[in-house]
Amino acid sequence: MKKLMLIPVLSMNLIGGENLTYTQDAEDTVANTIGTQERTYFEIAMGKPEKPLTDEELKTRVLYTNLIGAGLVAAWGTAFWDYFTIKPVVKNEGWFGEDTKYGGADKFGHMYSTYLWSLGFSSLYEYWGMSEDEALLYGPLTSWTFQALMEVGDSFSASQGFSYEDLVMNTVGAAFYYVREKYPAVKSKLDFRLEYIPDFNSNVDFFTQYNSMKYLMALKFSGFESMEDTPMKYLELQVGYYTRGYSEEENYASKERVTYVGIGINSSEVLKAIGWEKTSKILNYYQLPYTYIPFGYDYDTQGYVQPYSRPYFGDKK
Repeated sequence: MKKLMLIPVLSMNLIGGENLTYTQDAEDTVANTIGTQERTYFEIAMGKPEKPLTDEELKTRVLYTNLIGAGLVAAWGTAFWDYFTIKPVVKNEGWFGEDTKYGGADKFGHMYSTYLWSLGFSSLYEYWGMSEDEALLYGPLTSWTFQALMEVGDSFSASQGFSYEDLVMNTVGAAFYYVREKYPAVKSKLDFRLEYIPDFNSNVDFFTQYNSMKYLMALKFSGFESMEDTPMKYLELQVGYYTRGYSEEENYASKERVTYVGIGINSSEVLKAIGWEKTSKILNYYQLPYTYIPFGYDYDTQGYVQPYSRPYFGDKK
């Protein structure tokens, strides 16, 4: 159920990539519409200020954003995640072992969702008029707080329990976002992405279908000066991890925990080359399937995985 929270995250990601980034053009647009009745429903919904906000007002907005988030987590958790039904408990979920519930895929899920929440909140704060440096700090902090509150709520749930492993991965996700945005040399070279093809035959909700997901880091050759003006800029090196058969073991002959290395096409760079620069930003966060050649190792069967030699997602083997 937690991954239902990815719905607004992905929405904020798309907005952040195209509409919320606070550029000079955006600043001019704000200046031209402040004090008028020309604000759109989107601008009203996103809290676009009618006049420039002071630093104090911006930080007050950040505080209220966190408080509202805490209230929403508590309300949603009480309604759908059996929060506050038991005394606080700590659950040792493990990391990436064979005896864990999802083989560790959920840990990367926590890292990725915190990473995307950081993008969404930072973009929102910049949209409100916060400086880029401050938004870069407060965005990940809000994201981490939001995720940490869910872990605290989980401690009062019989079906969940507090997981320090999840909290660690939340921290890694927020920290990676900060480092990637803080240092342009990192951002130009490294992406953290989710690859996902929904399995419509599965009984598992779309946002916890780990049998259909892969998490990966991509080293983009376009970020290296020696290759940025050569055909090599359209290629990248990928390192990823995925599991199969952990959340729906009955559909599999055996479980799989696979680490893979692949050579892929930098789809974002391809879209930029044909003039789709705004759309290309989405592919810094989402991996297009079948655009790379992977070679993996399965820790459960202790064998090597040839490219696309196994079913792609949660179907019977």
